[in-house]
Amino acid sequence: MTVSLVIPVFNEEEVILPLWTRLLATASSLADYQFEAVFVDDGSRDGTANRIQALAPCNNLSWKLVQLSRNFGHQIAISAGMRHADGEALIFLDADLQDPPELIPVFLEKFREGYEVVYGIRQHRKESLWLRVCFSGFYRLFNAIADRPMPLDVGDFSLISKRVAELIAEMPEHDRLIRGMRSWVGFRQIGIPYDRPERAAGESRYGFVRHVKLALDGLFSFSKFPIRFSLVIGLAVTIFSVIYLAKVYLCSFLFGSAAPQGWTSLITLGSIATGANIIATSIVGEYVCRIYFQTKNRPLFVVDRVKTSSP
Repeated sequence: MTVSLVIPVFNEEEVILPLWTRLLATASSLADYQFEAVFVDDGSRDGTANRIQALAPCNNLSWKLVQLSRNFGHQIAISAGMRHADGEALIFLDADLQDPPELIPVFLEKFREGYEVVYGIRQHRKESLWLRVCFSGFYRLFNAIADRPMPLDVGDFSLISKRVAELIAEMPEHDRLIRGMRSWVGFRQIGIPYDRPERAAGESRYGFVRHVKLALDGLFSFSKFPIRFSLVIGLAVTIFSVIYLAKVYLCSFLFGSAAPQGWTSLITLGSIATGANIIATSIVGEYVCRIYFQTKNRPLFVVDRVKTSSP
């Protein structure tokens, strides 16, 4: 049985050799399997590609290097790896060793039991407190508003069957959240808890802006809640304005109270209405913008070259 290890890399030359050493140890303990490590070079500008091509394969572990023409992003790189993987099962893991290769035997055991999706559940993370709070908040917000919830505190570290991989790869959307798409597909799924260690070397290339973009992709791609929320905001502002104006006129007609003088009330109502309008317009704009880029029908990625290890 062939198992594909899909590993997106971007400027990860420092961790390639430690990663390969641990993959070799894992593969040697699973002699009944044939492993191929599909490295997807997402436009690296360092010596990552050279380090990969210098790796020595063993009896049941070979490598394949898929070099993209530029940096397309982590989720797109995973999708490119799916297209070039030949295994009956695909395992996604990051090159920085925060996804421990030692869990691969556990994933494969669950796969043999009939599960088509086996995902890792992050129990303890080594990131800063504020980042852990943000991650925790995102998953809970996602599940509160998404049409199809996904397991809490999961990442892309997972095993999926070839059938599931083909279904996800065929999905045409450009704004991709693999863990959400994996959950949406269905089939038998199970989670494996694990402790997520620190990076083996270097610094994360997934900065704050990329995390925010990934969160927005997930929220807007899997939920109609934002557009409905803007409707609720608009209705609430309208109702508040009507009640406020009714109160002013009733007090004036029934009790002879003078309407508030000056610009205070006018400015207050105008500011509230303007703010609500901006929020609603921005949310609609998010959906329209994504539809616009989707209709261009551009490919998700462009492959520069593909290289394989010598037999």
